[in-house]
This record gives sequence, structure tokens and C-alpha cells, in this order.
Amino acid sequence: MKKSKGLIIGLIAALLVLGGGAAAYFYMTNTPKNAYLLSEKQSMENITKYVESRFPVEMKFQEKMKDESYISTVKLGADVPEALVEGAGVPKSVIDASNIVFEVAHDGKEEFSKLGITPTIADNKIGEFAWGADKDKQYISAPVLDKPLSVPNDKIVETLKKLDASVVEEGMTNETLNLNNILSGATVSQDELNKIRDRYIDVFVDSVKDENFKKDKEKVSVFGEEKNLDKLTMDLKREDVKKIVIAMLEQAKDDKELHDLIKTQAQGKDIKKEIDDMLKDAKKEDAKNFPEVHSIIYVDGKEILKRDLTIKGQDDESIKLAGSSKVDDNIKVDYELSSNNEKVGSLKGESKKSDKKYNDDYKFVIIDGEEKEISFKNESTTDDGKRKDKGQIDLTALAGMDMVVAFTNDMNTDVGNNEQKQKGDLSFDVDGETVKVILDSKTKLKESFKIEAKDARDLNKMSDSEISDIQSEIEENFMSIFMDVSGDLE
Repeated sequence: MKKSKGLIIGLIAALLVLGGGAAAYFYMTNTPKNAYLLSEKQSMENITKYVESRFPVEMKFQEKMKDESYISTVKLGADVPEALVEGAGVPKSVIDASNIVFEVAHDGKEEFSKLGITPTIADNKIGEFAWGADKDKQYISAPVLDKPLSVPNDKIVETLKKLDASVVEEGMTNETLNLNNILSGATVSQDELNKIRDRYIDVFVDSVKDENFKKDKEKVSVFGEEKNLDKLTMDLKREDVKKIVIAMLEQAKDDKELHDLIKTQAQGKDIKKEIDDMLKDAKKEDAKNFPEVHSIIYVDGKEILKRDLTIKGQDDESIKLAGSSKVDDNIKVDYELSSNNEKVGSLKGESKKSDKKYNDDYKFVIIDGEEKEISFKNESTTDDGKRKDKGQIDLTALAGMDMVVAFTNDMNTDVGNNEQKQKGDLSFDVDGETVKVILDSKTKLKESFKIEAKDARDLNKMSDSEISDIQSEIEENFMSIFMDVSGDLE
């Protein structure tokens, strides 16, 4: 008996080692909760894979950009027909000789950052308006200043209050107003995004119960084709949602990676304090004020082909998202959004791949009293790091007048040489004439740059009279620049 028992245990152990992965997967997907959650996870992964396969070189460049210093410039100009500028009394040559250059530069290792704008009017380069930062100070330089201004990194909020207390909002900190911190969160790797996403998926998984889910079979129509699919349903009551929100905020309050990620979207805010306040409010809030969620996904294997999501708020006001989608080498979507059983919008279209060519064709409808459709079409060809786009966006219904914007985009990404170049244009009709906005951009990695900091004057140490002198300096220099430029406009 002992020998038989040992053989049985050995056999079970062997099965677990050899087939455990498949057995565990079958068991997990066989429970409604895990089948639902794994399908949602697969859906997100499919989108990520599509982006990575369509833009592989650009993605590699973005990943590399996160760890290297860089300088990125964007030059915008315009080509306006002479017939349109004659009426305004401005020579076409003035428009042709005018442009604006935006620059973003960042070196995370040296803690150097810069945002700059350089306008040129009628061949007069006005000079650069720049916000810079190093490990000690923030700097402002401009052609209207005789010398740059500076603010110590640990006294940014204090200095702003001194200049104009009304611009300082509750929750602002020196850290979140530091340009180095803002730009360090602007380039986040896909791996980091995935790690953050997975953390919150884990929190969600731990917060919901098996009884929130059920599994059935149902025959449904997907893009006009009848399919017999797994129907996975998730029902979350208001108290369930409150529990999930609190768990998410508990995780988020000390999540530095998440804080860094959202700094660029909440500039000047103390992210940790904002989340702490939200957590306190969520704990105090009555469960009846949280929404309830009824979500159905129709699944083939782990692939979601159809979705029916309803969220009910207070007074049973509801928002519903329903439709079909498929993501593989191509994308196809057909979704409707409704509020209180009335359609308010829809998205329908597809992206088709053929060898190295992609064709995008989408229609987005907004219903606000009347139906307004925006259409987007694009033909994109790729060859290693070279990509060309040509298409149009029809905004006629939204603008209430003929407004079709044609665009071209020619991008060359050279990861090995740490360089990305882009040329493009937007063109549209004005009174029967074609106006064109021209874009020319370039990003270089492993580049060093300078911040205008020589003889910088510390704003924090200035008296009220000295600040008043700075204001007079700005006004005088502005008038001087205005007079110079005005002479060339005549």
C-alpha cells in the first residue's frame, strides 16, 4: 500500500510538472472570475502588440529616449495664398518669412531641462523665451529681459506667492513645479507602464469576489456574423465599487512610479496629497453615491469580440457602451455610447494591413441635438524606420462649414544614429484658397545643451521696487522689439 501510495503521489507530481501549466490555465479560465479578468488582460495585450508591431522602430526610439539626454525641436510655418493676405494688408513675403520654433530638452542624469519658444516674424528672429532648470534653480530667459531670472528649487512656491498669490493653488509644491520633475515623467517606458498597470490589475483582482461573476453561452452577432460565444458577466454593486476605489487609492498614495507618470498631467499639484484627500473622501462617502457596474463580454477563447457595459450613477442615471471589436494584425471597431438610453456618440471603422501598408478609415459621431460626424482616413506606408502618412480629417459637420483638413507626414527614425526627423503639413480651404501649415521637427538623443543662466537675478531675493523695475524693463524691451518688427511689416 505504501508503495502504491508513493507511485500515485509520484504520478501526480509528474503530471503537475509536465502538464501543470495547462492544467492550471484550464482551471483558472474555467472559473467565471478568472476567465473574465484574463480576457480583459488579453484585450489590453492585443492593443499593445498591435502598436508595437505597427510602430516598432518608433517604439524603440521612445524606449531609448527615456534613458538618454535629448533635444527635440518643432518648427511651424504657414503657406498662405496671396489672395488671402492682400485684404489684411500683409505681404505674402512676411508670412513666408515667419515661423515659430518649439524646443524641449532634458538630461535626467545631469538634471538639466529646458522648454523654449522662438518666434520669427518677417525674418526677424525675436529671440528665445525659455524656462530652464538645473539641480539647484529654475531659470527664465527672454528677449524682453536684460538678464535671466532665477528661482531656487526649494523656493518656487514661496516666490510665486510673492509675485502673485492668486496663481498659487492648494497642493502646489516645489517638487511638482520643478521642470526637471515634469519632464522626467514625460517619457515613460512601456515596461514601466505595464508594471503600473499590472499592479492595479492585481488590486482589482483581490478586491472583487467570485460571486461578482458568472459564465454562460450565447449566440450573438459580431460584425454581421452569428457566433456562439462564452458570455462572461461581471456585476458590481455600489458597495463593491467603493471597496475597489478605496483599495486602488490605498495602493496609489505611495506609488512613486504612478506619481511620476501623472506629474505632466497635474503640473503644480502635490500628487500624494491629492490622492490622500481622495482616499479620505472615498472612505467617508456613502456607498449609495458610488456607481454600480454591469459588464458583459462575449469571448472566443480569451479574445473579447463584443462588449456591453452599463454604469449607473446616482438617481439611476446610466451610461452604456456597447459594440464589437477585433484586434490582431488589423483593427475593427463598431461601438455606440448612450446616456439614459439615448445614443450620444459612436465610433466605427477599421485599420487594414497589407504588406507594409496600412489603411485607416474611421467615423466618429457626436450627437448633441443633431448628429455630427467626423471622419478620418489615412494611408500609411512603412519601410524599416521610414513612415509616410497621407490622409484627411473631415470636420465639416462639427465646424458647421466646409472644413476638410488634408495631411501628410514623412517620418524617418534612425535608432542607431539616435535621430528622428519629421516633415509634414496640414492643408485646408479658406474662401476657395488652400492654406497650408508646415511642420518640420527633429529629435536628437545623447545631445548636450545649455541653459541661459549667466548673471541670473534671483527673484526670491528681490524687493518690491526691484520687481517693479523688472516689469518696466519688460515693457521697454517689448516696445523696442515691436518697433523693430513693425518697420519690416510696412
